[in-house]
Amino acid sequence: MKTGIFGGAFNPVHNGHLALAEQYKKALSLDRIIFIPTANPPHKSSDELIDGKHRINMLELCVGENELVSDIEFMRDGKSYTYLTICELKEKYRDDEFFLIVGADQFFYFEKWYKFEEILSACTVVTAAREKNQYDEMLEFKAEHPKLKDVVVSEFDVIDISSSQIRDMIKNGEDVSYYIPESVNRYIKEHRLYV
Repeated sequence: MKTGIFGGAFNPVHNGHLALAEQYKKALSLDRIIFIPTANPPHKSSDELIDGKHRINMLELCVGENELVSDIEFMRDGKSYTYLTICELKEKYRDDEFFLIVGADQFFYFEKWYKFEEILSACTVVTAAREKNQYDEMLEFKAEHPKLKDVVVSEFDVIDISSSQIRDMIKNGEDVSYYIPESVNRYIKEHRLYV
């Protein structure tokens, strides 16, 4: 089975995440995607992260029928290193071929990730330009970094929105219904998140 690993804060999950997952699924002929909300990200401040239970619940409201939402990183103490998550997934799903979905912003820092070479050996790393003019820059960066030669760089149409922008919009009382699924919008309102 070909399985995509899509990690992130998902704080909150938005239509950009979901559209990107769908595009990867089609482009790589993936059988499923496992969405993994990060518990304690090593490269980001966790100050603005809402409780993991809410982020998991929001993902479960809107992911596709064949997709999984995993709390694997909440079961581990300390920082949420991708390498450890991949090791656990490979142990659990021994017959799967894994594709790690990495954000464009993280791609440029990938060689600073914990055990990045082991990650490259354990799965296929895939990324996509977030903006139209970024694709060429990413290909150039890949060419200049031989260890990243097997990373798949794609050019998809992306919804240009970030979770931080959505949080700011909610704080300001703005309408975010275009950017997040209706089920997630209802959940955020019901639980008074990000206000």
